[in-house]
Amino acid sequence: MKAAVSSFRASLDRTQATLARWLAPGTPSQQNNALNLYREIAWYGVTASVTTTFTSVFALRLGASNLLIGLLASLPALMNVVFQIPAARLIEQTQDRRRVLLMSGLWMRLPVGLIALVPFFAGHWQAEAVVLITSLGTIPAAVANVVFTAMLADVVPPHRRARVVSVRNTLLSAVTMLTALAVGKALDLFVFPFSYQAIFALAFATSLVSLFYLARVDVPLHIPSPAPRLLSGWSDIQRWMRSVWDQRAFSRFTLGSFVFHWALSFPQPLYSIYRVRVLGMSEGWIGALSMLESAIFMASYYVWGKAAEKHGSRLVLLVGTAGLSFYPLSMGLCRSIPPMILVAVLSGVAAPAFNLGLFNALLEVAPAERRATYVAIFNTLVNLTAFIAPLVAAALAGVIGTRVSLLLAGGLRFVGLAVFYLLLRDPVTGRVRS
Repeated sequence: MKAAVSSFRASLDRTQATLARWLAPGTPSQQNNALNLYREIAWYGVTASVTTTFTSVFALRLGASNLLIGLLASLPALMNVVFQIPAARLIEQTQDRRRVLLMSGLWMRLPVGLIALVPFFAGHWQAEAVVLITSLGTIPAAVANVVFTAMLADVVPPHRRARVVSVRNTLLSAVTMLTALAVGKALDLFVFPFSYQAIFALAFATSLVSLFYLARVDVPLHIPSPAPRLLSGWSDIQRWMRSVWDQRAFSRFTLGSFVFHWALSFPQPLYSIYRVRVLGMSEGWIGALSMLESAIFMASYYVWGKAAEKHGSRLVLLVGTAGLSFYPLSMGLCRSIPPMILVAVLSGVAAPAFNLGLFNALLEVAPAERRATYVAIFNTLVNLTAFIAPLVAAALAGVIGTRVSLLLAGGLRFVGLAVFYLLLRDPVTGRVRS
């Protein structure tokens, strides 16, 4: 009996120590950077789960049309197209990147709280207000994403980068999974729209906690790059484009990503429309499928992180690209809710490989001395596809139907996969380089 009590007390002490370690404010130091990055993403997981899973569903419940759902997917991308490169230039000329990250991080979180207030002040324009607020929040997010990518390369050594990214995404998936399940059930139990207002208020509060831990990351001061000369004519533009194209590893990788992202972005507005209007899913089912997808996602990230260390990021990227090519095709073939479970499993396996491979490969091919600018160029081109393709899909769905549009998206992704493979393989050996 005494042994059992002692074992229980020891387990309780370990649990208490673990909780204290995760909930403690943390010390800003290079040694604690990884832990603070893990804490930050764990708290942000609540926000990410609510915004990614339920923003479009909220807009649909408020009466959003197909066009509005298309704009919800595409307008944030337009903001990224406009602001990514100016943000990168600002960041490269800034000594204290941490300050820029925290200010932009705060501003990108405010729209989540504003969405909770929409039913109070938007009148008959509530769905439009959700789309507008979400889109405007992408402006500071464009700055935050560029500076975070550049900052991560400064605070995490290259040999630990794949591990830190995979652990962060595993934590994100775990929190997203639990949040989606709990939120989906809560939305079914409580009165609309109060239920949505409550979950967006909760998401805003947890996002501020994540910002607190992000502030504990010790970021070294950056040596500002000289202010770039303004492009004053077509010859200057040509010279600048040539200098980017001459970075062959970067340009080939970006071109392949650009082509595939057309097909990746095309069906984005169709997913919510198909689930809500065609299959008639409740919030509980949407949350449960999101939870399952996050659970598979979490387990897969660890496996793909190990695979990236052993076989290289590019091979992992291509495997994930192949898996994602089946995703819209599989969804379009589902005529009832139960088969969507297999679709969620497919996404949970393929998406981590794609995300991890894409992120690590981008950091590898972007020139270190101008990494922020090259990441911004990449993001700008990718977001150009994310702006145009969803609008085309939303309009096309009204003509040929949502299911046929999803099947078309699957075909487009296989074309993008072939282009990606041709551009990433070694022209001499024919193999994908690690």
